Amino acid sequence: MVLNGSIQSCLDEGYPVFEDSRTIKELLAFMHAEELSCVPVCHKGRFSGIVHMAELEKAAEGSAKKLSELSFPVTPSTTADEHELVLFSRMALFPEIIIPVIERESGDYIGVVHKERLFMRAVEVFHLSGDAMTLELEVPAFGLNVSEVIAVLEKNDATVLSFGSYHPSPEGESRVLSMRLQVHDAYHLVKTLEQYGYMIRYAAPLSGGDDEDLRQKALEFIRVMDL
Repeated sequence: MVLNGSIQSCLDEGYPVFEDSRTIKELLAFMHAEELSCVPVCHKGRFSGIVHMAELEKAAEGSAKKLSELSFPVTPSTTADEHELVLFSRMALFPEIIIPVIERESGDYIGVVHKERLFMRAVEVFHLSGDAMTLELEVPAFGLNVSEVIAVLEKNDATVLSFGSYHPSPEGESRVLSMRLQVHDAYHLVKTLEQYGYMIRYAAPLSGGDDEDLRQKALEFIRVMDL
């Protein structure tokens, strides 16, 4: 079964691919015409490697005629059933803008996935776009359950859309909870969290916060004057 979060859901089967029986000049002319920087090459349907424009231009000056005469460095690939977010742990292994996708059992080439599409998928999954609020709290590294923090947020009418955590220093004495929230009154939420004793490292946007603060100060001033 192919899940929506797998590479299959964002597979591009129409991206150009060349068999190594084709000539170097053929591929070079095609890449120039289509303005492509790199293209997958296969041998009888099985993925061989990715060839780059600069490499082809250099090869065209030599004695080699066909792509099969070129040596391709080992290029990492992914499979159609791998989850998009799991692939992120290996993203540094893929220097190109495309990632080749092969069948797990046969090794046959089936298409590519674009890095840009993966990044946009992460933006979608973790709600990194739109008008959600970004909140970072610094909490003890141990002794505090994330569920406690979420309970406080939900008690104050905030919905946690996504969250992650990281250690702000190598010592690891504390950790930062980084969250995307859906809130009705971000300014009020921040003030409430401060009253609970949470250390807030970052909170935005706080639309209307400055105006509300001024309004509260004005009301306090009026009360003092009435006395």
